[in-house]
Amino acid sequence: MNGAEGMGGPVFREGEDFHGYTVERQLGQGGLGTVWLARHRMLDTLFAVKILDPKIAEEQPEYVNRFVREAKLATKIRHPSLVAVHDAGYDDAKGLYFLVMDYVQGDTLRLTIALGGAQPEKEAVRIILQIADVLAAAQRFGMVHRDLKPENIMLTPDGSVKLLDLGVAKISDGIDSLKTTAKTVFGTPSYISPEQAVDSSTVDTRADVYSLGVILFEMLCGRRPYEGETPMEVLPQLLDDSPIPDVRTFNPEVSPKLSAVLSRMCAKKPEERLASPMDVIAAFAEIGYTLPSSAGTEYAAEEKSEPSAMMQDLISDISAAPQDGPGINLDTQDKDMQEFIARRRRRELKRRLLWAALAIALLALTGISFAIAH
Repeated sequence: MNGAEGMGGPVFREGEDFHGYTVERQLGQGGLGTVWLARHRMLDTLFAVKILDPKIAEEQPEYVNRFVREAKLATKIRHPSLVAVHDAGYDDAKGLYFLVMDYVQGDTLRLTIALGGAQPEKEAVRIILQIADVLAAAQRFGMVHRDLKPENIMLTPDGSVKLLDLGVAKISDGIDSLKTTAKTVFGTPSYISPEQAVDSSTVDTRADVYSLGVILFEMLCGRRPYEGETPMEVLPQLLDDSPIPDVRTFNPEVSPKLSAVLSRMCAKKPEERLASPMDVIAAFAEIGYTLPSSAGTEYAAEEKSEPSAMMQDLISDISAAPQDGPGINLDTQDKDMQEFIARRRRRELKRRLLWAALAIALLALTGISFAIAH
């Protein structure tokens, strides 16, 4: 097969070699591309390879930006409940962008709710707390997810919770590389906050707190607080002044204390809402729910992915300096990704020089103080 066929046909053949991996089978297909199960030939380890549909990449370049962005953001944050991205690039022969991620065995939270309906209170809170912990880590990098929904949360057989898809995340204190403009809306209508429904370009982490509350509501009730067959049926309910329905109306077994926390998570006005994921974790702790000791349990031995030797070398090169995330190894011709790596290396070099300068200045001041004292 010459080149990628896109959504009109398979991107890979089973058993095909691709960048050191053997493609085993297709795992799933979405609106923007496909995900494939592949085994690293040298490590004999399974990974998920996410492919951006070539036709979409050609016709809608903004989705290339989103795809590349997901790789960049996922490598900034390392958290046991966040699916790790290990490699990314552009394949010239097939003409497609790809990400290599951890292969997560399990089901989406969407399927769990669809098959099991309302979840027990303790289990629902356990899941929410682990996602809140990931969001707290993202907030330290100034990131807002903006598209939290059950489809983006995976539950593994060992009980681990994994958050997927940072593709529409926003840097809240800097320039958004998606070039989000005023009046632009990202996210899924049933889960976004009122302010995000109006303008995604100005949202902060409180929007994610709201979305997390809606997911909790759905887990507890088996339905969302606002429902409709179309976004236009959902949005008027979201944007009016009335508070979110009381979860106990649909599930009287939910404790009054949990209902109160959920209401604070889903306050319509951002200033009345719990202000951050850490505040959510603290609010749950006040009513007796804390992060479980098993949070972030690793995969079974075969599915656990290890960084390549090149990535380990890059990580060790910058480990001596303070940093806001691990190194990244991208074997790609994509100029955007190459520029990202170069910027990261320059930043780490500047940090090393700054720390060295501070150390010299401190020694100098110590010497001056000693001379004055004597």
